[in-house]
Amino acid sequence: MTAAASRPFEAGARVGGKFALVRLLASGGMGDVWMAKNLVTGGVVAVKRCRDDVPGDEASERFRHEARLGAMLSHRGIVRVFDLVEEPGGSPLLVMELLRGESLERRLAARGALPEKEAIAIAVAVLAALAHAHDHGVLHRDVSPANVFLAVDPDGHVTPKLVDFGLAKAPTASVHTADGRVLGTPRYMAPERIRGGRDIDTRSDLFAVGVVLYEMLTGTCPFSASSPAASLAAVLEVVVDPDPRIAPLVWIELQRALAKRPYERQATAREFSNALVAACGETEMSLAECLHGGPVPEEAQAVPSQSGPSFGKTSTFFTPRSRALLGLAIPAVALFALLAMLAFRRHPVEPNANPAVVAVAPAQLPPLPGPASEMMVIPPTSVSPPSALPPRPSSRPHPKPIATSPGF
Repeated sequence: MTAAASRPFEAGARVGGKFALVRLLASGGMGDVWMAKNLVTGGVVAVKRCRDDVPGDEASERFRHEARLGAMLSHRGIVRVFDLVEEPGGSPLLVMELLRGESLERRLAARGALPEKEAIAIAVAVLAALAHAHDHGVLHRDVSPANVFLAVDPDGHVTPKLVDFGLAKAPTASVHTADGRVLGTPRYMAPERIRGGRDIDTRSDLFAVGVVLYEMLTGTCPFSASSPAASLAAVLEVVVDPDPRIAPLVWIELQRALAKRPYERQATAREFSNALVAACGETEMSLAECLHGGPVPEEAQAVPSQSGPSFGKTSTFFTPRSRALLGLAIPAVALFALLAMLAFRRHPVEPNANPAVVAVAPAQLPPLPGPASEMMVIPPTSVSPPSALPPRPSSRPHPKPIATSPGF
């Protein structure tokens, strides 16, 4: 082993000629992911390198394979791969975009079952990424909560991203294990993959999404067992029963995705996604709003780690239903204001400069004696409210009108 290969991979080390490692972010089955800083541009990226216990030739080929797929696929729901760095005498390194947030696996461990709309929103986003990959002939083959990352943008928008295409199968793929073993996470593998069939297609990824969705809705994986071998047996034999926490319409589509035979599942990722959106009575836009959790705190932006703080339950104040109610309330308030304005114009209220003076309508006062030109001034202190005025005597004779017609 050369000196380059035995160089310790630790914080402060310089790799790829221009990247300084900052700290370890996560460890997976194939490699470790580090936060690194580009010493030339000052940008912060993620660097993935192969684990020491993985065979060198197989790991190098898989890293090159993942780099080629990263260049082929361009979707908001798929983590971007910027470059493949090969050190002399060492394993290749993948330079990828740095994601801020947490993995779906970590969120499920912290919160358990998720609300239905949030779970379906994540599943729909993963299916959109898979649809893009399937259109390019790429099968992910390792969809699991650990490979779904809930990336949080600075404005608080959450974008589920599909990561780790190390086990993905491309149309011209030539990556195989040396001993013919099947790689993947056992309890999320489709039955046909466990049996080692050669007719594996995109519907195996739909089975994995179905298992992930069931786990998000219930908090438990339907095929969990005490060992990987027992999980594989559970996938082949256990029939998942309905759960009362899953809505009936959602369960119909979920049951199809969990079918043991591929032809019983949805045909494509888009069909599965559209069926879930219709089953929950939402739209893709309203589901995306469920994953908006408000602006990211400044301290959270400075800690881009998979083990960083959880952003908690997302806000759903401005849902489509609340916007509809608000749209009805605004015209009602405007109409009420218009009616009040019309009533004010019909019966204006004169301003009263002296609060001690009470205005009395002329019709409520007795006729004043004397000429009409005489005026009576009443001091403000002697004025009583209209209710305190004495009633007008009914016995007072009314003056008869004087006829002015000619002849009288």
